[in-house]
Amino acid sequence: MPDKPLRVIHIMSEFGGGISSFILDKAEALANQDVQIDILTFDTPSARLEQAIAATGGQIYKVPNPVKESLMQSVKQTNAIFKQLPKNTLVHCNYGMDLALIFYLVAKKNRLKFAIHAHTAEPDNTNNARRYINRWMADYKLSCGLGATENIFGRQALENNDVVHIPNSINIHNFLGQNKAASLKSEAYGQENQHKFIISQIARFHEVKNHAFSLEVIEELAKTELDFLWLFFGQGKLEDEIKQAVAERKLEGYVKFMGRRNDISELYQTMDLMVLPSHFEGLSTVAIESQASGKKILLSDIQTCETDLDLGLVEFLPIDNGAQDVEAWVQVILANQQPADVSSELIQEKFEQKKFTSATSAALYVEFLKGNISSYRI
Repeated sequence: MPDKPLRVIHIMSEFGGGISSFILDKAEALANQDVQIDILTFDTPSARLEQAIAATGGQIYKVPNPVKESLMQSVKQTNAIFKQLPKNTLVHCNYGMDLALIFYLVAKKNRLKFAIHAHTAEPDNTNNARRYINRWMADYKLSCGLGATENIFGRQALENNDVVHIPNSINIHNFLGQNKAASLKSEAYGQENQHKFIISQIARFHEVKNHAFSLEVIEELAKTELDFLWLFFGQGKLEDEIKQAVAERKLEGYVKFMGRRNDISELYQTMDLMVLPSHFEGLSTVAIESQASGKKILLSDIQTCETDLDLGLVEFLPIDNGAQDVEAWVQVILANQQPADVSSELIQEKFEQKKFTSATSAALYVEFLKGNISSYRI
C-alpha cells in the first residue's frame, strides 16, 4: 500500500457494540492525520462517530442489510460505492463468514484489497471449512486477541504468525485520576445506595454475556452480610427476561438496571468491583476500561490471558460447574471488598507498553496500513 494518502473503509453492521467502539477510537485518534476512514454500515451511527469520521475526511455510507433486507440492493449499492473509491483503499471487514464473503466479492470486482478483522471468540457457526475460507479471502488478517484469531482464522494463522493484533484501545485520559465517586454514587444510584458495595456488569443482554449466571451469584450473595448493589448496564433482547427473573427471585433490592449510558468513563469511579462471566469474548473493552480506571474485575476463565494487563486487577474464574462455581464467585467477591492500590503512572505505563492507549494502538494501525508490519502479537 502506498504511503500517502492512506484510505480505509470499514464494514460495520450495527452501531453500539465493540466494533463501532473500535472504529470510533481509531477515527478520533487519527483525526487531521494522513488517514481517511470511511464506514459502510446498515445502521445509523451516533453524532460522535459521524464527527470523528468527518474529521479524517471520510464519509459514512448506509446500505441495506444483505441478510435482513435486500441482498441485491446491498450488493448493488456497495458496488457503486466501491467503484468510486481509489484503488489503494483497503476494505476493512469486521466480520468473517458470511458477511465477509459478500463484501469480499464486491471488493475483488473493484480490485480493492480486503482485510478481515477477528473480533469474537464465540464458536457458533465457525468450523475449519469456514476458517479456511476466511484465510483465503483475507489479503490481510487482523484480530483483537489470540482467542479471536484462532476462532476466525484457526490455529494455523497463529502458528504462521501472519496476523496483526490491534488492541481494543481506549482514550486512557478519560479513565485516569477521577475522584468524584462519593457524589456520583448518590446521583447515579440514589442516596439510599451511596454507601453500598457496587458491583457492575457492563454487557448487552445476550446469552453470551451470561446474565443467568450473574443472577445465581446475586442470589447467593444476598444470603451473606455484604451490603451490595449489583448494576446491570446495557440493553438487549434478554433484558425483559432478566428483569422478570430478578422480580421472581425477589432480588429487586440488590439489583439496578442502568440501561445504556454515555458517561461510563465517569461512572467507573463509583464502582467497587467489575464482573464479566461471559461464555465468550474476543478481548473485552470493558475489561480494558476497568483496568484503566484502577478497578478490579472478575472474568470467566475462557477469556484470553492477554486481557490481563499485569496490574494485579484481573482474576479469572470458572463458570461451567454449576453451584460450585457460583460459590467460588461469591467467595472471591467477598474477599475483594478493599479497593486496589495501583498508581495512575503504572496504569499508563502498562497501557502504553502493550499499545492499549488510543495513540499507541492507532500508531500500530497506521504502521499496518503503510505496509510496514504484517504481524503483531499483544
